[in-house]
Amino acid sequence: MTSADQLKLASEFDPATRNRWQTLVEKVLRRSGADVDAHAGPVEELLATPTYDGFPVEPLYTAEDDTAPDTGFPGLPPFTRGARPDGAVATGWDVRQRHAHPDPAVTRQAVLTDLENGVTSLWLVVGERGVPLDALAGVLAEVYLDLAPITLDAGADVVAAARVLLDLHADKGIQASEVRGNLGADPLGLRARTGRPHDVGTVVEVARTAQRYEKLRSVVVDALPYHEAGSSDGQELGYALATAVAYLRALTGAGLSVADAARQLEFRFAATADQFATIAKLRAARRLWARVAEVSGISTAVPQHAVTSATMMTRRDPWNNMLRTTLACFAAGVGGADAVTVQPFDAAIGLPDSFARRIARNTQTILVEESRVAGVIDPAGGSWYVERHTDELAKAGWAVFQEVERAGGLAAALDSGLVEERVTAVRDARTARLDAGDEAITGVTVFPNKDEKPLTRAPEPAQPSGGLPRVRYAEPFEAALEG
Repeated sequence: MTSADQLKLASEFDPATRNRWQTLVEKVLRRSGADVDAHAGPVEELLATPTYDGFPVEPLYTAEDDTAPDTGFPGLPPFTRGARPDGAVATGWDVRQRHAHPDPAVTRQAVLTDLENGVTSLWLVVGERGVPLDALAGVLAEVYLDLAPITLDAGADVVAAARVLLDLHADKGIQASEVRGNLGADPLGLRARTGRPHDVGTVVEVARTAQRYEKLRSVVVDALPYHEAGSSDGQELGYALATAVAYLRALTGAGLSVADAARQLEFRFAATADQFATIAKLRAARRLWARVAEVSGISTAVPQHAVTSATMMTRRDPWNNMLRTTLACFAAGVGGADAVTVQPFDAAIGLPDSFARRIARNTQTILVEESRVAGVIDPAGGSWYVERHTDELAKAGWAVFQEVERAGGLAAALDSGLVEERVTAVRDARTARLDAGDEAITGVTVFPNKDEKPLTRAPEPAQPSGGLPRVRYAEPFEAALEG
């Protein structure tokens, strides 16, 4: 017997066909009590799961379902398979942790502990919501800024914070060519969070400050305000793309070339415990940006920063958040995120303690160093499910982007209430599914521990208000349990 004959696995069984699978599914559904005869369409429709973007997740995908356009190769347009030819195989993704403690001494120690134990870059909240601006130099006094890039989150104080950070680089003798990170200008994101107009021209001022630093970016295209208000994945993609286009117009209108303007940008997306949706979303986001780049005459990818979702976090039974964030981090890495932030499991309760920060960073270390998740480029590529889902999300995101453009751009869509109306509809639909038990929050809506002793943490500084709401889907159910 030849080796080829030996490799005819399962040759003694009849060929698997979709019709045979449908017959078996129908038998199982009948035994479960489902009214199969009353359903007019294919039997698998009874097992399909609806998404909030209007297309279903099917129970079975085959080669016939892979109708997506050619995804190309990693590092080449449309960048669906990744922004770099070698992915994150050599170094893993950037482990970026967020710090927002208002006490400079606490933040300084937490930053050093993180950097000594696997974190590779820092996301610092500066100003009223975090580290006082005049304390920034002290917080970073012992940090090697050429090795640990900083991404600022300074809200309306971004110009002043950028100057302080760049002066600190100069004081440490770091050459302009070695300055990395992101200065964090995002006036449209701030507008979404606060409801107050913020001049898009801020990105021009900050970008000009950063122009002589070839490795430094100055603008964050932050989709978290929409995700945290309850948006669908397609809405998150569409509003992010509309934001990026608005910034591209502002920067090129101020005299930057399209390539130089694109080099200032970094996208920020949410990663949820729905791992396949997260993988597909990040892949679709790169494809959408590639289309904008193509019509703008460039072929430059923009890095992605994935942050584990705040909407999925719970105050009750918060230990489950460790599992949620692990799944989200895994999905972000598989989806090709360049940088990942894992929120500590107690983030919904208040300022995280040292144990929670340790678990957050070790989650990433285990996935990168032990599980070798970064060791394969686009491991989900070629999956009929993932490729189809990526394509459907890209189309949904593009439709949202087009609606925003017809409304006059994202600022106009925010001011008119269009964005809030669309996001509210999705949020209400998700809440209804949770109320009906069609979706579950483990430890809250299912299997709650009624005798649980709650964790306590110091409260986080007050967040901006007046714009899109910030949602945690567990919150009303937690209140009912505690009431």
